[in-house]
Parts: sequence; structure tokens; C-alpha cells
Amino acid sequence: MDDDAEPTLELQSAADALGVHYQTAYRWVRNGQLPAQLTAGKYRISARDVAEMRASRQRPQAPKAPSPARLHRQSTHMHEVLLAGDEYAVRKIARSLVDEGTTILELVESVIAPPLRAIGEAWADGSVTISVEHRASAIVERVLGDLLPNPRGRRKGTVVVAAITGDLHSLPTTMAAVALREANWRVHHLGAHTPGEELLAFCASREEVDVAVISLTSPEVRTRAERAAVRIRKSGTPTLVGGAGRTLSDLLEEVQGAVDGRVGRREPQK
Repeated sequence: MDDDAEPTLELQSAADALGVHYQTAYRWVRNGQLPAQLTAGKYRISARDVAEMRASRQRPQAPKAPSPARLHRQSTHMHEVLLAGDEYAVRKIARSLVDEGTTILELVESVIAPPLRAIGEAWADGSVTISVEHRASAIVERVLGDLLPNPRGRRKGTVVVAAITGDLHSLPTTMAAVALREANWRVHHLGAHTPGEELLAFCASREEVDVAVISLTSPEVRTRAERAAVRIRKSGTPTLVGGAGRTLSDLLEEVQGAVDGRVGRREPQK
């Protein structure tokens, strides 16, 4: 035998090294996953190929994200358990999907937002009581708070999120804060019913604030929100105002666009 020849293993030894049954290793050889040479009626596998496959099998594998069909089914189930006020079931659905690879953004937009809209519409037409609608929103807010992501790596920038005085819905601000944090932004979440003067002062007191986001769920306070946004922009902080039909994906794009535009307007260093 040539001393320079690459060491090989018989199939049973390769299976033992890989920690699998002989038949599993044989199937991998037959389907080409594990390269082998047939010599004197026996399969022999390169020790290097065995080591590479073993290392590959030991690497953490990213979970395969649930299919759109599964997300739709879980959204239907989410609607049922939110109507019933079953917080344990809501948590179980959310945690299972996240563990399977669903992003918080997908969870909110595809699984949580549709039933919340349906429950809101049902309250508007008198099909459910305001207490049911409030309970569903409160459950979702608590669950999202528990799922709050803390991504690694350098933050893209800093965003302040709030709803203006008169807008009492805190859930949209929570959704925005969670989505932004998952996208690697540092977020100051001020919640609902924040006076415009306070929001302006908060942004002005912190040089690191890149964008202010004003959530808007009540048409009655749009004028107040727009006035606050104008003042905050004049102070030097780009400000976005939300509204009906806007998605979290839209928000992420607009925040990034606002930061990019702000950078583009800066004076070049001399």
C-alpha cells in the first residue's frame, strides 16, 4: 500500500465515526451524500470526507421557517384564542413559531395583526364588546414584550417611538418598537399618550436620536401629531407619522430611508 495514500474507512467504521446506523451510512453512500469507492466488494470512505460530514452534522442548523400556509392556519387559531382570552394559548403559538424560525416581523404581520383587525372590526359593528377587544390587545402587548429581541452586532441607529397625547393605544407603539429592535435599532419606547412637548424635549436632549416615530391610530389627533412632527423635524430630528394601512415593513423601510437621507444632508468633513 502506498504510504502517501489517503486513509480510508470501511462503511461500518465510517458509520460509527458519524454516530449513525450502518444502514443510514449505506443510504448516504447510495444517494451520493457520502462519497465512497467500492473495492473488493466493500465500500471504503475517505477519512477526510467522514471528518467533514461529521463536522457539518455537528454545526447548529438554522430552523426552517414555517410556510405561509402554516402561518395562515396559526393566524386563524390565534383569532380563536384571542377572542377566548386564552393567553397561555397565544403565548404557545407565538413561541412555537419563533422557535421554528419565524421573525417577530412575520409573526406580527402574518399571524397577530389579521385577527386583531378582525376583532377591532367586530367591536365596531357590535359583534364583540369593547372588553374583549381590549383584552386581546393587552394579551398581545404582554406576549410581544416577553418576545422582545436583543440582536447581536452594532446597532443601525437610535429611534424614539411614541403616540401623541390623545392617542391612548399603546399596542401599535409596542409592535413598532419590537420590529425595530429585531432589525437591530436601539429603541426608546415612550408608549401612548405622550405630550408633544415631552417628545420634542426628549429628542432634543439626546444627540444620538436618529429618527422619531409617532404612531397614529386616532384620526382625531392627526393634526396634533403632525404639528409635533413639524416641531421635532425643525429641531433636527427626522420624524415619521404613522397611519392606517401602514405596515411594520413600511416602517422599517421609512426609518432606514430617513436615516440615509439625514446622512446624505450632512456637511462633508473638511
